[in-house]
Amino acid sequence: MIRIRNGRAGRLVFIVATTASLLALASTVGASNATLRTSVNSWSRTIGVDAHSVALAAQNRHPRRMTSSAVRFRTDALHARAAVAHQRPSTAAGKRAQKLALAAFTDYAAAAQGWAATGRARLRGDRVAAGRQAGAAATSARAGNRLLIAAGKILH
Repeated sequence: MIRIRNGRAGRLVFIVATTASLLALASTVGASNATLRTSVNSWSRTIGVDAHSVALAAQNRHPRRMTSSAVRFRTDALHARAAVAHQRPSTAAGKRAQKLALAAFTDYAAAAQGWAATGRARLRGDRVAAGRQAGAAATSARAGNRLLIAAGKILH
């Protein structure tokens, strides 16, 4: 029912997994930057698992499962954003990384909302709306990936 190319979904999972491993390898910069790095690492792993779940449901053409996974993804992205916003970086570089991570998690929440809308549209049988929503969601996810990778490089 849901038509997402295996390549696109596979690339999304690969990018999110790469981002999570990049952030996991980041070294300690300062006391508060270390807690920021730990928080970003932890939430990026959670987001990666959620993205994999959405991609798997889409590949297997399960719109209900995709919708529920996307809703969980959005909730986790918003929780991640709140957790990162609560951190107090100790350097200017840490503050820049925090801003990038906040923007990334906001983009992930937007992507998840689009994927949930895609699943709902597919359940209604509206293929045009589903395609439009999926395209917008993929754009938001790519933007989030770029921002999170940049934040990880700063915290490294």
